[in-house]
Amino acid sequence: MEVVNNNYKHGEDDDAAVTALAACGSYILEMVLYAAVELDIFEILSRAGDGARLSTSDIVSRLPTPAADGAAVVLDSMLKLLATHSLLICENIGGPDRRYGIAPAGKFFANDDGGASFCQYLLFRPEGPSTVPRLKDVIVEGGNLSEKLYGKSYYEHLNSNTEISNKFNEAMRSHSAVLMKKVVKTYRGFEGLSCLVDVGGGTGTALATIISKYPFIRGINFDLPHIVKTAPYYNGIEHIGGDMFVQVPKGDSILLKFILHNWSDEACGKLLKCCYKSLPNKGKLIVMDSIMPNTTQTDIHAMYASQMDFVMTAMFGGKERTQDEFQDLALHSGFGEFKVVSYVYGMWIMEFIK
Repeated sequence: MEVVNNNYKHGEDDDAAVTALAACGSYILEMVLYAAVELDIFEILSRAGDGARLSTSDIVSRLPTPAADGAAVVLDSMLKLLATHSLLICENIGGPDRRYGIAPAGKFFANDDGGASFCQYLLFRPEGPSTVPRLKDVIVEGGNLSEKLYGKSYYEHLNSNTEISNKFNEAMRSHSAVLMKKVVKTYRGFEGLSCLVDVGGGTGTALATIISKYPFIRGINFDLPHIVKTAPYYNGIEHIGGDMFVQVPKGDSILLKFILHNWSDEACGKLLKCCYKSLPNKGKLIVMDSIMPNTTQTDIHAMYASQMDFVMTAMFGGKERTQDEFQDLALHSGFGEFKVVSYVYGMWIMEFIK
C-alpha cells in the first residue's frame, strides 16, 4: 500500500477554532476528573511512588472497587485525556501500550502528608453529585455512559425523544456548516468528481455546501430512512435511505465525515468493504475524522482529539484513531493507497484510493 502524508501544518484559524471547540467540551474534563478522583486514580499512582509508571491493567487491578470486564478500554481513554491536560504523565512503550504516572498538577488530587488535597473541593456540588454523569459506574459495572444516563444506546435515546433528536440534529448541522465552509476553501479533492455519495450525511448540510461550490457534481445523501425523510430539498442532491452496513449507493467518490469514530474496528471494516464495492477502480473514499497523535501531547489540538476520543469510547463504543490505525483499516478493506491530505478545525481529511 502506498502511504502519503503531506505533514499539514495547523493555521492560526485552526488553532482558534479548535480552542473554541475544546471549550464547548469543557464538561468532558470535569466528568473524567470527577470519576478519576472517585476511583482513586491519583492516589493509586501516588502510592506507586515517584517516577513509577503503571499500565492501565495495573491501575484496574488496584481500583478500590473491582472493575467490570472491558473497563480498561474506557479507563485508558480517561487517562489519555488527563495526560493531555498535564495531570498525568503518559509514556508510550510501543504500539497501543501506555504507562501512566502522576504529574505535578495531578499530585494535588492525592492526599498530602496531612491528608489534604483538592479532591473534596472538586467533588462538592451545591445540587449534589447527580449533576455529574456517573462515569465511575461505567468502570465498575460495565456498559457505556449512555446506558447509565438513559438506559439505552444514545441513538435509541434520540429515536425515542423528538425534542432531543431535533436539538442533536441542529447541533450537528451547525457544526458541519462551519467546518464545510472551510473545507471547500482549502481541500481540492472534489475537483473533477461526477458523483459524490455522502454516507451518514444526515439531512445533507455537508453535501449541500460541497455542491454549492462544485455544481457539476451529482450528490447522493445517504442515511437511515427516518433521517433522510426529514431532509430538505437541495438542487443537485438526491436523498436515499438505507443501511450503510448492507449496501452503499455507487459513485466515483464516497464521503465519510465523522462516521468511523462511532464504530469498532470490526464494524468499520464492514462499512469500508461496502464502500469499496461501490467505488470504481481508482475511485476515492474521502474520510474526515480526528487523528490521535502517536504519543501523548498537551497542545490544544491533542486536548480536543482526546476529548473526542473519550466521548466516542465511553458513549458509543467507538474511538478516535491514529494515522497508523486508519492506514490499517484502509489496507484490510482492500484499498491500495492511503493519503493524509489536509486539516480543518480539528478534523483531518484522508483519502483511501481503490
